[in-house]
Amino acid sequence: MSISNTINSLAATTLSNEVHLVSLGYGELRLATQYCERKTLEDLFQTEDGLIIVDSEGEEIFVDPKTNLYPLEPENTYTVISEKDLESDTEDNDLDEEEEEEEDVDDEEDEDDREDEHETTTTTTTHSHGHQEGSQLKEETCAHTHSSCCQHNDNHSSCAHDEESEQNHPCCPHDHDNEEVVLNEPQHNHTLNNQVYFKLLRMREARVEMISRLYKRLHPEIFTLSEEFFENDFIEPIRQYRKTKQEKDLLKALNKLTDTDIYQFKIFKLDFCKKLLEEIENFKNTGLPIARPNSMNNYGVVLDEIGFTQFFTDLRQNYLCLFTSILYKQYYGDCIDGHHAFVVQYKMDKDKELAFHYDESDVTVNLCLGSEFTGGSLYFKGILDQPETHSEYFEFQHQVGSALIHIGTHRHGARGLESGSRTNLILWLRRIGY
Repeated sequence: MSISNTINSLAATTLSNEVHLVSLGYGELRLATQYCERKTLEDLFQTEDGLIIVDSEGEEIFVDPKTNLYPLEPENTYTVISEKDLESDTEDNDLDEEEEEEEDVDDEEDEDDREDEHETTTTTTTHSHGHQEGSQLKEETCAHTHSSCCQHNDNHSSCAHDEESEQNHPCCPHDHDNEEVVLNEPQHNHTLNNQVYFKLLRMREARVEMISRLYKRLHPEIFTLSEEFFENDFIEPIRQYRKTKQEKDLLKALNKLTDTDIYQFKIFKLDFCKKLLEEIENFKNTGLPIARPNSMNNYGVVLDEIGFTQFFTDLRQNYLCLFTSILYKQYYGDCIDGHHAFVVQYKMDKDKELAFHYDESDVTVNLCLGSEFTGGSLYFKGILDQPETHSEYFEFQHQVGSALIHIGTHRHGARGLESGSRTNLILWLRRIGY
């Protein structure tokens, strides 16, 4: 059974035919069992020298030689492992064991040397001085690592924060008193991060290629941005501003909600929101590969991966950047040149809430698409790098068709959904070319 022969039957595919596939260190995706061919999975996960699939009990799943499909059970979770990565891990373990043996021998020799030299004053002084150097190197290495992973002013990380310990850097939990630092670790991590980045990039390219080849759009007309989709309250102030160049004319589109520059506005007509929701559900029901939209939301779709990249590029460049360049200049709003567009979905039996966090963006636009729900309000508690704002508490109840715009480092979360389901369109606007 080939992929091309199964696409026509997938129109009736439901989410019950999906499996959850996890690639350790390289993310995860949901995929219909009809696509679980060896070659397809090798492409999607960029495995080298073949792949190994393991179920939740640790048992390996073997491909069916007749269909060339893996016999995976819907709704279950499986781990995908590259045979090359597995070999590498085995080699690393062997090397670690050899190094441990060498260290044991060295420790024994060092202990003998210390016993022989215990009475000499020179050795005692040198050892003491070496210990101080080691401490200084440890702190310098820690500081270097911290600065490389926590540059909050330039690259905002999407990190969850504990409300009671939000001053700690979640990506850099250094313990100076108990930490052992390997001096070549930053270089090793840099190489490893590059390898992970390029593999993730190839995996994304494989998903996009597969989707563009096989996905039949339900509403093809909504993939190209048109001003017909906009609410008059959004587009008319923009048209006026283009004539007058008066900021006050543009800002008529916005309703300021807080002194910390959270604004509410309407962008798209309800008819467009309805069609976009239908398009998302249509895509999900094909069982084509769906990656997690971000590190905190389990359910949703990356809109850039299913054909909306040019749509949101046009929206960003020609419309939203007019607002960000005025409202958020101090947060690079005047030099936004990239985006990440996705939807997140909340349901009673899946994700119901979102933990306290800040976004991996310079500016965020959050639009409620629907549908019927209660609860799930959004709350804000100040800007990350402005402690004087941390006593803020602002809560906003989502309204279908209404959007919020705020800076990415404005700390926020979502209260638990009480009933129904809610889908939100999230647009992370970013400064990339600097």
